[in-house]
Amino acid sequence: MPEIQAPSPLPKSQPLFGRRHSTILKLLGVGALVLVLLIPLAMITGVLSERLQRRNEAVADITSSWGREQNVIGPVLGIPYQYKFKTVKEIPAPDGKVERREVEETATANAYFLPETLNVSGSVQTQKLHRGIYEAVVYRAQTVLSGKFAPPDFGSLKIDLKDVQWKDAFVSIAINDLRGAREGIVLDWGGTKRSMLPGSQVPGYTTGATASLGSDQPIGSEVQFSIPLDFNGSEGIFFASFGVQNEATLKSNWPDPGFRGAFLPAERSVRFGRVRRKMEGLVLRARLPAIVHESHRQ
Repeated sequence: MPEIQAPSPLPKSQPLFGRRHSTILKLLGVGALVLVLLIPLAMITGVLSERLQRRNEAVADITSSWGREQNVIGPVLGIPYQYKFKTVKEIPAPDGKVERREVEETATANAYFLPETLNVSGSVQTQKLHRGIYEAVVYRAQTVLSGKFAPPDFGSLKIDLKDVQWKDAFVSIAINDLRGAREGIVLDWGGTKRSMLPGSQVPGYTTGATASLGSDQPIGSEVQFSIPLDFNGSEGIFFASFGVQNEATLKSNWPDPGFRGAFLPAERSVRFGRVRRKMEGLVLRARLPAIVHESHRQ
C-alpha cells in the first residue's frame, strides 16, 4: 500500500510594513508634529519681539525727553597750582644745525580734594508716563548735597603754597544727564551763593556743573557747603561716596526700593507705613578713606 506523504507546511505570512517599522514611523510623526507646531511658535515669538521693541522705543522716547538714569558724583574741590619740569627740546643753532637741550618749563595742574563729610538728603517722587499702550516709570528728585571740606593739605602732595593759585579754585560735580535739571544749580560755599555753570571738571567726567570760588584768600579752615539739586530721571538714581564719611537719607513713594552699586551701604533702613505701601525713609551710610586726585595738563 503506497505511503501517504504529509502536505508541505504553508509559508508563514510576512508582517506588514507598519508593524516592522512602527518605531521609525512614530518618530517621524512626532518630528512632523513638532515642525508644524514651530510655525505658530515662530509667529508668536515674532509678535512678542516686535511688541518688546516698540515698548523699548516708547520708554526710550519718554526717558530721553524727561531724563535718563542719574548718577551724581561729587562735589570735589579743585585748586590749580604751578609746577616746573624739565624736558628736552630741539633748538636751532647759528650754524644751521639743530641742538637738543634740556630746558625747564612751567605748567599748571589741579589738585583735587574730597569733602570730609557728605550728606545727601531729599525726596524722590515717582510717576508713570504713557506713550500709547506703553508706560515708563520716571521720577523727580529734590535733593541737597551738603557737608564740609577740610583745609587743603598741600604738604602731603609736596606742593609749595606760593605756587597755589587760590583765585582759580573751583567746586565741581558730575551729573550724567544734565538735561533733567529743572532749575539752575547754585553752590552755597560758607554762606556765599555762587552759580554753577554747565560743565564738569571732575576727572573722567564732562557733564555736570562747576562754580568758581574767585577768592585770593587761602582756605585755612573747614568750609560748610550745600548744593540743592532738583532734577528729573528714570530707571534709577545713584550717588557716589566721595566723602570720607557719607550719609544719604531719601524719601520716596516707590514701594520696592532696590540697592545697587559697587558696594552695599554699611547700614540701611527701610520703613513702610501700615496702611499705604509708602517708603517713609531710606538711610544709607558708608565710610571710605580720604582720596586726593591730581591731573596734569601742559
